Amino acid sequence: MDQLQSTIESILFVASKPLSAHSIARVLEQETQAVEKALQEISKNRAESGIVLLESNGTWQFATNAKNSTVVKNYLNADLREKLSDATVETLAIIAYRQPISRAEIEAIRGVNCQYSLRALLIRGLVQKTPNPKDFRQVLYETTLEFLEHMGLKNNQELPDFEELVKKVSLPEIPHSEEVPAVD
Repeated sequence: MDQLQSTIESILFVASKPLSAHSIARVLEQETQAVEKALQEISKNRAESGIVLLESNGTWQFATNAKNSTVVKNYLNADLREKLSDATVETLAIIAYRQPISRAEIEAIRGVNCQYSLRALLIRGLVQKTPNPKDFRQVLYETTLEFLEHMGLKNNQELPDFEELVKKVSLPEIPHSEEVPAVD
């Protein structure tokens, strides 16, 4: 592998979005045709590796090989669940089904302060703040594309039907209290 290909791989690895050959060429002070040729070569050399180079509409990005998608999806789902507390998962579910929603509404539903859970979700990139169109002093929370990726969903409409989920939940029975005779 030559130095140009190595440099292009490094840039694509740290890039948070797909890049065009032109933008890479500009950063590297190279001819666009040379960068395009290098991108094609990288793509060809990585075709069977775990990390492949994808091209879409003139932009390039590293991605996991589609052959490994099930294993990667399972890892990400397990990783997501392991790192989130039950309280944080509850908060995420409330946001997913009621978005956009304010912190006060989330806390009213959960009955407890959710500051820690919201912070954890924001750090993980699973939720984001959005301005409240009715009150610019308040923010609302909604899920992100990262959330959809982790959950393996194309959009929020693919979330399981909430009413169907509730039907499957059985609440614990409340023991009947027996009347205690009054003491004189």
